[in-house]
Formats: sequence, C-alpha cells, structure tokens
Amino acid sequence: MTLSDDAALLRALSSDRTPKFLATLDEKGAPNCVPVTTIQAYDGLNTLIFGEFFMQKTRRNLLQNPRVAVAVMDDAFRSWRIQGRFLGFQETGDWVEFINQMPLFRYNAYTSIRAAGGIHVEDVLAAAAPGKAALTLHFLRASAAALLLRRGDPARPCMPGRVQEKFRRLRAVRAAAWRGKHDHPRACCLMACIAAGADRLLLADPLFDACAADLPAGTALAVAVITPEPVAYQVKGRYAGPRFGVKILDCAECYSASPPLLGERLDHRQ
Repeated sequence: MTLSDDAALLRALSSDRTPKFLATLDEKGAPNCVPVTTIQAYDGLNTLIFGEFFMQKTRRNLLQNPRVAVAVMDDAFRSWRIQGRFLGFQETGDWVEFINQMPLFRYNAYTSIRAAGGIHVEDVLAAAAPGKAALTLHFLRASAAALLLRRGDPARPCMPGRVQEKFRRLRAVRAAAWRGKHDHPRACCLMACIAAGADRLLLADPLFDACAADLPAGTALAVAVITPEPVAYQVKGRYAGPRFGVKILDCAECYSASPPLLGERLDHRQ
C-alpha cells in the first residue's frame, strides 16, 4: 500500500461508523463473518484491537483458530482486506481502556465490553474503489438476475422477509468470507449482493470477483450485511457457481448479527 492508502485506512478504522467485518473459521473450517465496528488501529497498522461484546461464536472460533481476516470499506467505497493473527483477550489493561474511550461506550452507561481482543496485522491489501456508477450498474444487474434465479419456499424461508429487504438496499454494506489456503479465512467487502427469494443470494460485485475469481463451486460462504441504522444479519451457505453473469450462494442458515437478538438463528431449518 502507499502512504495515502495507509492514511485512508487509518481514518476508516478510527470511525465507529465505518463498516468493518471480522471473519473467522470454526473447528470444521466453516467461515463466520460478523460486523465488528469497534475494530480500531492500536499502534498504526501493526495491531488492531476490538471490543468483545456478545460475540460467542466468534470468540469460540478465535480460541480454536487464531487466523483472522478483517474487511473494511469507507464512505468513498474504498476497501481493504487485512490478514492477521489473533493475540488473545484482555479483561483489563490498555486495550480495554482504549476501546472504552470510543463514544459508543464512553457516553453510554448501559453498554460495556467484557474484554478487548488484539490482532497482529500480517498483510493488508487495498482494492481500487469501483466508483458509485459502476457499483450501481452491478447492483442493477444482480437485481435483474434475481427475477430469473429466485429460489425458496415462502413457508420455510432461510432468510425472513426483513433480511431479504436489507440485502435489497443499495447503501447497505456486505462482506463475504470463506476458507482460503492454509486454513486462513479470507474476507472482502462488497455492495452488489441481492436476495433472490428466501434461499439465495446473488453476487455481482467487482470487489468480490477480484478476490474470489477462482472460488470452486461447493465452497462454504458466509455473507454479512449491515445498514446505517445499524442493523446486521449473517447468512451462510454454499457457493453454487456463476450463472447469467452473477455468482450464486444457496443459503442454509441465517442469523441476527446486531442487538438485541445478537447471534439468534432466524431460519426455519434449525
């Protein structure tokens, strides 16, 4: 990255309004991807820290496999992919004090973190911002394909209607995660990802295409979405390959990824 890229990423990480996603792998290598807006740069781009706030699944994964990925996107649609290694949790100390100075916790007597986690940054990749016009075009392409590729039983939906609606929003930010080489999670932000019925997501995003061009069919994928309110969900399934110029995720699981139902399973397959 260039110095300007470093500065832009540091600005993005410093804001609790920036969409930031943390990807981990479970004991079977299945990906988990959740928005963690508390992720902050602690000492430049050497260490990231984040607040541990009702993240049971992510916490279990981190303790089993310390390899992590972080995806970040700023309001100019610039995005970064960060690979790292989990350093552990602190219940007291400098990390906790740093996170508690964020406005989310500093001015809210009813919100607090249980611990702060640290990530040693191993690699940072910056993606060229595709621009609003290009993203809108890809979003419209995915929306058109959704009319042809709808899938799902309304009586037993994987994604409830409110989740499908969030994936139809142009301004909602998504992130996809999967297992890469050497059991390391990979993650990238994306925008053009549309619900095609209750059981399917369509991805037509150039950011995803660039970092997952050789993704084989059958790969387990996790996709999270967060809106400005913020409201967030996570959907998991299997990559079914490309069709009609879009990539298909057939969904099997759906979870709430924001309070008050953080981590609650929402699909009717459980």
